Amino acid sequence: VLEQSMPVNMESKNSTMTWTAYHPLADIYDWLDSLVIDNMLTITPYIIGKTYEGRPIKAVRISTKPGNKAIFIESNIHAIEWISSATTTCFINNLLKAESAEMKELLMNYDWIYVPVLNPDGLEYTHNVERLWRKNRKPTGFSNSSGICYGTDMNRNFGFMWGGAGHNFDVPCDHWYGGAAPDTEPEVLALQHFVNSFPEGYIRMYLAFHAFGNFVLLPYGHSNTEFPPNYDQMMRIANAFADAAQVKYGTEFLSGASGLLNYPVSGSAKDWAYGVKKIPFTATIELRDDGSKYGFFLPASQILEVCAEVTDGLVEMVRKAREEGLFN
Repeated sequence: VLEQSMPVNMESKNSTMTWTAYHPLADIYDWLDSLVIDNMLTITPYIIGKTYEGRPIKAVRISTKPGNKAIFIESNIHAIEWISSATTTCFINNLLKAESAEMKELLMNYDWIYVPVLNPDGLEYTHNVERLWRKNRKPTGFSNSSGICYGTDMNRNFGFMWGGAGHNFDVPCDHWYGGAAPDTEPEVLALQHFVNSFPEGYIRMYLAFHAFGNFVLLPYGHSNTEFPPNYDQMMRIANAFADAAQVKYGTEFLSGASGLLNYPVSGSAKDWAYGVKKIPFTATIELRDDGSKYGFFLPASQILEVCAEVTDGLVEMVRKAREEGLFN
């Protein structure tokens, strides 16, 4: 059962959240709680589940009027990818303070379902122990010369074409280990249960934010020869994001199926959202940079730029999706 969670202290906190630094889980959750308190008429808070180590996985739904269709956003399924939650928190913050006509339109005419940190255990581990950590922190049941092997790459654990493709997918001590079976990780099950709790046809877009590589990756990941039935439509929507995101700073995004553009991978969240949940547009958005300079270690001084280009991209992506009839 989904547990709705209201902060105990009903006064808005002085959130320490900024977008000039990378923040640990506590700051992100304090900020999320303060949003709920400041927007009680429009934001519904959730604890969608608990991690292996017992941390809550928090989420919110923003809805300004009944009858809207929803856009789902998740970030930081990979612990190392700090820019993912930095960008999505910035976007959601700007959305709720909508000043431009475009942002007001996004706030008024769409519901937004948002999971800022899908991997709380991993994020805390990157802040306190190992900056390079990618997976969750559940023991795999295997060991190597270094000792017990921890963690599953949760973006390889979803039960759609699981195990079909992927580098070192079946090596329990590897960064890309996909689990002993599909849908084994508590965080993955929590996300699936959360998505399943909403009416069929309500969520029309599913956006997973990652780093890095400057891609808008579409289904499917398990093949470079098999494509979704509405792939051409998805490409038009993805290219609308890429074209708009390039304007401010010249950042170029490539759009296409992840099996074609990036590398074969099966069991990803976006493929599950499309293949199992039949959400008509799903994508993994790989943020700056192209890996030639910073890779996973994008300086915090670039967060606001990334947020700005992604915001421009999302405005046009949603506009194009509506034009394509996605929200009918």
